Amino acid sequence: MAVAPVNKFLTVAVPVAPGNQKVYEVPTGTSAILLYAQVSNVAGVTTYPTATLTHRRESRSTGNTRDIRIIKDIEIPPNDAAILIDGRLVLEKTATTLDRLYISGIQTGVVGVVTCNYDEPTGIVTITTDAAHHFNVDDEYTMSGLFFECSSNAGITTNIFPSPQKSYVISTIVSDVGGSKTFTSNVGSAAGIAHTYISGGQVAPLQMEFIASILENSTT
Repeated sequence: MAVAPVNKFLTVAVPVAPGNQKVYEVPTGTSAILLYAQVSNVAGVTTYPTATLTHRRESRSTGNTRDIRIIKDIEIPPNDAAILIDGRLVLEKTATTLDRLYISGIQTGVVGVVTCNYDEPTGIVTITTDAAHHFNVDDEYTMSGLFFECSSNAGITTNIFPSPQKSYVISTIVSDVGGSKTFTSNVGSAAGIAHTYISGGQVAPLQMEFIASILENSTT
């Protein structure tokens, strides 16, 4: 007996953090249609960040990838949004092909992470940057690419955090605004799993947010 296709609509909504971040991967046994995607400038009236949306197709036999930029370095005006997809884009996962979507942004205020102390029971993270971060208390920010060492039996699928991507709020800063290189924030507890910071990472003020509507069609 044939299996009827099952349709599922979903929304992907993430902040655009520094670096190239995966926002969607077609699940096994599924084809998908990207119905709509946009990036909003949420930073105020003086910023002009840009965004690039990339379709990555991977050969499942060789692991080779091909990147196609759907749109490159589109500028998002203050208090406005840029529509990246306003139509249909078919995404596949077959025996030979795997499709993913990546978003990357160029913005102001990006600084590197020097140290990151994560207190798992309280969820408080203390971050020191390589230059003044210019954050104020209650500012929203993003971070990306922080490499942690975690317990080998914790069931964690990645050592690069945060995953999934989200934004956070500054709780305190050390020293004066404009000169501070250290701040704290509550990023949530990790359910008793210790995390030890190793290296890497960037933080930046929240300037862009990405949202997309996707239709998945499964026959499994």
